[in-house]
Amino acid sequence: MRLVLDTNTVISGLLWSDGNPSKLIDAAEAGHIELFTSVPLLNELQRVIAREKFTKQLSKRQIAVRDLFDGYATLATIVTPEVIAPTIVRDPADDAVLACALDSCSEISIT
Repeated sequence: MRLVLDTNTVISGLLWSDGNPSKLIDAAEAGHIELFTSVPLLNELQRVIAREKFTKQLSKRQIAVRDLFDGYATLATIVTPEVIAPTIVRDPADDAVLACALDSCSEISIT
């Protein structure tokens, strides 16, 4: 299975060990699924994961933002999708997730 995870799903999977997002990260680490991402999605992840509201959870897991980010960037295959026409009206930022999924022939996880 090939998946593109949106930023909220990635953060949930990396910072909390319970729930489906964590199971997806674990499955990717075990080689059972393939994760795909793009530079725009990685840029968003880097901006969001550095927010103060995640400091406590990062501290609890004893991991630095950079290490968490680098680990995910290494875990996922980075693709360079074509720009798509605006599609997701409710959250235009999710167009980057859709573009990545189209390019990598993946399914999408948006929460």
